Amino acid sequence: MTDAAGYRLVRPAAAAAAPAAAVRLDPAGRAVVDHRSGPLLVLAGPGTGKTTLIVEAVVEAIEGRGIDPESVLVLTFSRRAAAELRQRITARLARTVREPLARTFHSYAFGLLRMRAALTGGPAPRLLAGPEQDLMIRDLLAGNADTGSVGWPAALVPALRTRGFAAELRDLLMRAVERGVDAPELAAYGVRLRRPEWEAAAQFLQDYRDVTALAGGVAYDPAELIRAAVDTLESDPELLEAERRRRRVVIVDEYQDTDPAQEQLLELIAAGADAVIVVGDHDQSIYGFRGADPGMIRRFPETFTAPDGSPAPTVALDVSHRAGPVLLAASRRIAARLPGPAGHRDLVADSDLPAGELDVAIFTSASAEAAHAAHVLRSAHLRDGVAWDDMAVLVRSTVTTLPQLRRALSAAGVPVEVAGDDLPLAQQPVVAAILLLLRCAIDPQQVNPASAVELLRSPLGGADAVGLHRLRRELRRADTAAGGHTPSGLLLAAALHDPTLLGQVRGGSAQPAERVAGLLATACERIRAGASAEDVLWAVWSQTRLELRWERQARAGGLLGAAADSDLDAVVALFDAAARYVDRMPAATVDTFLDSIAGQQIPGDRLAPAASPAGRVRVLTAHAAKGMQWEVVVVAGVQEGSWPDLRRRGTLLGSETLVDVAAGIDPALVGLPPPEAMLAEERRLFYVAVTRARRSLTVTAVLADDETPSRFLDELDPLGPAEEREPRVSRRSLSLGSMVCELRGVVTDVAAPPRRRRAAARSLARLAAAGVPGAEPDSWWGLAPLSDDRPLVDDGDPVGVSPSTVGRFGTCELQWFLERVGASTGTGLAQGIGTLIHRLAELQAAGAAPDVLRRQLDEVLATSDLGPPWRARIEGDRIRSMLAKYLTWINGDGAARDLVVTEAPFEIEVGRARMRGRVDRLERDADGRLVVVDIKTSASSARSAELARQPQLGSYQLAVAEGGFGQLDPSREPGGAVLLSLGSHVKANEQRQPPIDDDPDPQWARQLIQQVAEGMGGASFRAVPNSRCPICVARHSCPASPFGVPGPDDAGEAGA
Repeated sequence: MTDAAGYRLVRPAAAAAAPAAAVRLDPAGRAVVDHRSGPLLVLAGPGTGKTTLIVEAVVEAIEGRGIDPESVLVLTFSRRAAAELRQRITARLARTVREPLARTFHSYAFGLLRMRAALTGGPAPRLLAGPEQDLMIRDLLAGNADTGSVGWPAALVPALRTRGFAAELRDLLMRAVERGVDAPELAAYGVRLRRPEWEAAAQFLQDYRDVTALAGGVAYDPAELIRAAVDTLESDPELLEAERRRRRVVIVDEYQDTDPAQEQLLELIAAGADAVIVVGDHDQSIYGFRGADPGMIRRFPETFTAPDGSPAPTVALDVSHRAGPVLLAASRRIAARLPGPAGHRDLVADSDLPAGELDVAIFTSASAEAAHAAHVLRSAHLRDGVAWDDMAVLVRSTVTTLPQLRRALSAAGVPVEVAGDDLPLAQQPVVAAILLLLRCAIDPQQVNPASAVELLRSPLGGADAVGLHRLRRELRRADTAAGGHTPSGLLLAAALHDPTLLGQVRGGSAQPAERVAGLLATACERIRAGASAEDVLWAVWSQTRLELRWERQARAGGLLGAAADSDLDAVVALFDAAARYVDRMPAATVDTFLDSIAGQQIPGDRLAPAASPAGRVRVLTAHAAKGMQWEVVVVAGVQEGSWPDLRRRGTLLGSETLVDVAAGIDPALVGLPPPEAMLAEERRLFYVAVTRARRSLTVTAVLADDETPSRFLDELDPLGPAEEREPRVSRRSLSLGSMVCELRGVVTDVAAPPRRRRAAARSLARLAAAGVPGAEPDSWWGLAPLSDDRPLVDDGDPVGVSPSTVGRFGTCELQWFLERVGASTGTGLAQGIGTLIHRLAELQAAGAAPDVLRRQLDEVLATSDLGPPWRARIEGDRIRSMLAKYLTWINGDGAARDLVVTEAPFEIEVGRARMRGRVDRLERDADGRLVVVDIKTSASSARSAELARQPQLGSYQLAVAEGGFGQLDPSREPGGAVLLSLGSHVKANEQRQPPIDDDPDPQWARQLIQQVAEGMGGASFRAVPNSRCPICVARHSCPASPFGVPGPDDAGEAGA
């Protein structure tokens, strides 16, 4: 065409694609390609060239033997593998064919059903999408709950409306259909094995099929598709005979991943074929949770016999074309521990391959591990020229490891792409906030203190921890002025319901709540108007105006830019999912869409795989990496307890038992898989992960208090008898940001040589002139003006204080402040143990006998996750020892005083301080004075020199003196305090603080609390070096710590 300016658009001539060259085959490969008659089993380990052999076998059949391409059928497990095979076969043939030569089992079955419908004039088949199937199941279950039409056991009735039960039922029905178990047979199994839930599920299965038959045409879910094709062929001899005549060569890839229904389909169509070749490796069978039966590949020679009745021959490929000697030897060490036949595992590396590199490393934190992964990838790209898309990071599960990995890789300038089926969309922060907002709009009762905080802290509200604290304080002030005593959490929730409550909030603190309240109102209005999920999302999104801020951040680059890109991608994926959902089910409501997203662990339910963008490092699970390979592979997060994950995973409805029963296993022997079978499954998955690398493999784990590297590391890279794997220090990543950080560290290090500091300053000046973020000193932390110099608590207002914070604030003001606003590791194992021991102490005081306490402790430990088995035993023994020490103390030194009460609350005012707390035990001594006992489960005790003025114990004594316990002590005379340590020493260690009235300065506790309250309400907080600095969660951003930004003084100060 020609436009007004005279330009003409011309399509460029496409270069003629050269046909793919033939490959050189070894003897085993030649035997496969030349196979012409009967069945053949090909055992193909990782990297042995099975895909190439399949392509060559197809080309030989078509060009060497003159077989019509439409008479050749290649079946495989996944759409991605089928697409790759089609592309390679077409390139090798240098021509196109009318029908796709390679298909998935499901695609082939659907084609059969569609052909049968065309021949008979029946309705065209339709494939049920995942969300549609889930909606049908949940609607039917809701009807069951309302009418009782299906006789579910009474214990299960309360669960019928839950998403989890629907998922369990769907899994049971899929396993039944795959195994050819129809409704009457499932009911019979239920009667025979005394499982009434199976009898109810059988009736449900019949109802479900009736509904799908009425849903328009003939609708099939993925599990029914294969079985329907089998039934069609068995019921139509003419169609079966015609299909057998068409298929002269049948090849199946990844045979270890097939299920019994697929095996039965193959038996039907292959009976008339000249040759049937199946390719697989039982060592790579990792899809048992989807119904795959790895036993079928072992049974293949007996199931598919040769024309003379003998077992089908087997060919084992024995040359690795992917891994060189070093990597191959490492993977052989893992393979040697797998059960089953081992002959096919004896591989040799192709002589043209490089040796390869193996690196097994452990780190002291997940952040250091992620930083090392970033360094490995950038080093391979910058130094060795490896393309980004020829590298991958593999993990056991992206749910727990993905956020930290993405942050570290993006911060280091590594472009990342996460596979769609590995990205839990509902867990993306911005998406989670939008979904929560919609749920609150549907059900206003869900706007509670917790959800209000989550919405306000999300990108929708934009409040930081300090701003949220000020908003709480302002709402309390306004409520108190009106004579109320409502907790601040309830006031936050009420303000989102009724924004007029924000009218008395001063200083702009109300803006986050006003934003969220406006979004809630918009969502409520659109939902009441009957808008679709897509329309409601668009109305909310348009009002947020987040795209403007994220666009600016994305253009600026850096860590914030990467985060903005990620958030925008997540929102686009959410709109994508909403559009597909509305297209499939126009009448569905917003709440069913939310249930669909929450029920899926992926961003959508695409019927076709999305293309992977070029120029990015893939981050995906080991399951998703099956069948793929890269030059450089990092396998991260290989922790004991998660890889291998040996937790017993039985299902509520017993789908794993049904699989065993349908396979003919004695019902007395069925049940959960034994630990050795679970370990073998996990080891196979690790084997798949470590065999994806062509040149370089890095495997990492974390060694910390609650984390232990997996046993698989030592299997992959064995150590000598006296060797230990020491944690490494993560190196600076090869990025401009890391370089700027290192140069800034040198410039501000007063101990560095002047010449080195000047060189670093010159380099920073060059980087700053080039516009590199962070190089310009005006942007450095500590030099920029404070964004808000107001005190944390307004002058004159009370300051909330607890006895524990009195000591922590005195130790380091900055650490207290940062932990208060969110820089905390959260509740961990140590806190959980402390809570458990305190609860047992409370039960003992209520009269529980020692045997009862021990039994209750064992019950709790049996259901607690204390880490891998060896660690769980150690922790269990340690906790039992604490209880034993406590019981011994109660009957010994603890009997010297009389118990008054346990878990006693108190509240007192000391100057500006409003101190609230709770004491573990309140006892009375022989003189009638109250003595506070504080129980500690940590391994450390108080120093004797510090005990007399230990802040927490002193705070408790002041509470007694100020009448904090009311009528329990009219005299208000403290008798001292006791620190009872159970985590150290052979027995309980009782350390006593004398009564504060006996101290040379009886006012020391009062003065300390007043001083702490003034500091906690101030505008700046000092960083004070102390013995806990090396384990402080804020050490990397501390001006007084050698782990953070070094300063010229021993202490630093930060503004609020």
